[in-house]
Amino acid sequence: MKIRMLVLAVVAVLITTLTGCSCKKFEDQILALDAQIADLQQQVGERESTLAECNDLTEELRRSIREAQQEHAVAITQRDNRYIEITLQDAVTYASSQWIVLDTMVLVLESIAASIRDRADFKVYVEGHTDDRKIMEEFHYQWPSNWELGAFRSGAVTRYLTNELGLPAERFAAVSYGPYQPVATNETEEGRAQNRRVVITLEKITNY
Repeated sequence: MKIRMLVLAVVAVLITTLTGCSCKKFEDQILALDAQIADLQQQVGERESTLAECNDLTEELRRSIREAQQEHAVAITQRDNRYIEITLQDAVTYASSQWIVLDTMVLVLESIAASIRDRADFKVYVEGHTDDRKIMEEFHYQWPSNWELGAFRSGAVTRYLTNELGLPAERFAAVSYGPYQPVATNETEEGRAQNRRVVITLEKITNY
């Protein structure tokens, strides 16, 4: 659409020229428009390349999760051309009020690490989410609230991907949202299970 508008602008310049605009001014305007068109074409090319790379990575991740037989508990979505979200549901993450990485999650993390290891142009953000139930009293010394529990969970995933699986730590950031970004009701066990999750977001680094 922008390129079409620029072409129309070129036509307008031609009309202006025929009605008295100087040749020098016309040439300068044409050169400026050519530069804008070239810049837009480059941006379009970069966006198409980014989308293609994200599409390939998304399909590779889905295939790996299927091979690990964990597709029932892992959701992979793509948004805004350059973001891939991997949601690890409670079934493969942690036991209640715990943050230790379970064996079921190890299979998923190994699949993710294998897919992104050689893709240095992707940043990795790890989010910890909890339900709204209060932390059991026996764990208060370690996690006074769900903020701390969410942080420990995202930190545990980040540590495993970097320390155990050898991914570069500088590509990672870990954050806790506690119970404050629920995706389901906290009034039922099923809803609470959906809210207890880890979300790994892969961001393709671009120049636009």
